[in-house]
Amino acid sequence: MAPEPDLSPALDVLPHSLLAVAQAARREFLIALEPLRGELFRYCRRLTGSMWDAEDLVQETLTRALTRAAQSHQQVERPMAWLVRIATNAYLDQVRRPAPLLVEPTERAAPALADPAEVRDALAEMTTLLAPQERATVVLKDVFDLPLKEIAAMLSTTEGAVKAALHRGRGRLTDPDRAAALARRAAPDRDTLDALATAFTAYDLDRLAKLFTEDAVSDVIGMAHEVGRDQIAAGSLRHTLHLETSVRWRAEVRELDSDPLVLMWATPTDGDGPEAVEDVLRAETADEGITHLRWYYFCPHVLAEVSNRLGVPYRTHGHGL
Repeated sequence: MAPEPDLSPALDVLPHSLLAVAQAARREFLIALEPLRGELFRYCRRLTGSMWDAEDLVQETLTRALTRAAQSHQQVERPMAWLVRIATNAYLDQVRRPAPLLVEPTERAAPALADPAEVRDALAEMTTLLAPQERATVVLKDVFDLPLKEIAAMLSTTEGAVKAALHRGRGRLTDPDRAAALARRAAPDRDTLDALATAFTAYDLDRLAKLFTEDAVSDVIGMAHEVGRDQIAAGSLRHTLHLETSVRWRAEVRELDSDPLVLMWATPTDGDGPEAVEDVLRAETADEGITHLRWYYFCPHVLAEVSNRLGVPYRTHGHGL
């Protein structure tokens, strides 16, 4: 039996100077890639079929890209293609479907006259209809129109396998019975979200904190990661209610695709501008309360899509660089 790891080594804490260097390097890296963020999000949006999963994949891609850049000894050419390759591999790792792109000859292909527009419109359903490698192949070809050779290189397979997966994926997307295969994730508890919105609007920090489980997680996407009720209360909650004085917040629960979200409406305290949505919160809940809260304040593409679909005014603040 392997010995238990020593959890009390000589290094008790990482030096602040080391953290500062890491944060500065990350910031400089993200600033350099800022012009590519919109296209990267659009690719991840098509690949995952969900704006939420797309933003998660963008964050994972950028994290991996920073590590990859630190390990590279050659110039990174065509950085957008480089990011797409990293995003594709990250996506395939996440869904844990590492099987190669092999399709039996008996698999049904798409109809010869399949309408490309219909294929594109069906991409939003790909998450439940297609295997991950098929999904990546369809997006890379039918949305981004990449050459088969380049797609094969990105997916570490052959052009023949890419062609087969492309036919298979298109066939499933144009199947008239595809609606029967669609499924939804379980929604968070509406009463808990209503309580969250009420406490936010009342600026009641104590009541807000009590809605979280002891080991809850809070992610200000792309900016901060907090673990535990106390850390969340002292961090993102306190900052929103007590340190952010340029606006007055009002929270409201709205549904998008039957999924309850918390819209954070902000009114500038100096009177310079109308009330508008400046943040969107998504929560995961259990019987005990909120287990995971995600803030999309620094996710302009998500804020824009949510607000446009709900028909509400909004303001974005970039990626927080």
